[in-house]
Amino acid sequence: MSIILRGSPFSTFTWSARLALVEKGVEYELVAANLREEAYANFHPWRMMPVLDHDDFRVFEAAAVMRYVDEAFEGPALQPADPKSRALMTQWMSAYGDYVAPAAVRGVLIPRFVLAPRGIQVDDASVHAAATKAHSALRIFDAALGRSPFLAGNTPSLADWLLLPTVASGGGLTGPDRYTDDLHNIGAWMGRMTARPSFGATLPH
Repeated sequence: MSIILRGSPFSTFTWSARLALVEKGVEYELVAANLREEAYANFHPWRMMPVLDHDDFRVFEAAAVMRYVDEAFEGPALQPADPKSRALMTQWMSAYGDYVAPAAVRGVLIPRFVLAPRGIQVDDASVHAAATKAHSALRIFDAALGRSPFLAGNTPSLADWLLLPTVASGGGLTGPDRYTDDLHNIGAWMGRMTARPSFGATLPH
């Protein structure tokens, strides 16, 4: 059986997929994705990451990869069994993709950690505005985590592993770029999530 994950260890979406693989107990090979190569469109039509190849089957987009990992392989369940909790998981995964990722990942993390190190000029005002948007969105998640230890209830689910890398990466920001300040429930949740072996096993170096 061949399982290849194409992406970058520094990509939040790739990191989420890796968390799911490790939590599930699935061995895989991480292969670097060069998004600027024209041929990479053969793996992902929009040249994004991650992409999972399982033998002759391919799936892209982090949420789809994570669901496939949980449903295709033996191991601990990463999604709730009951419909209400699973609906909450899906709700928070959708909310992450719609409201958190555009601001936090595309608006802050990519400009600061990808573009700026390459010498590409970054507009500080735009980054600060994106950080404010990200913080506002995360306040909703913070409120939810005040009602239960994890987003879908009493045990972690794919929603938590989708969010985790974005919150963890935000810890490396400074000043008005920071979008995780004063989110105390998220801070406590981070303690629970980072204590799991999967976090250390996938932490980018």
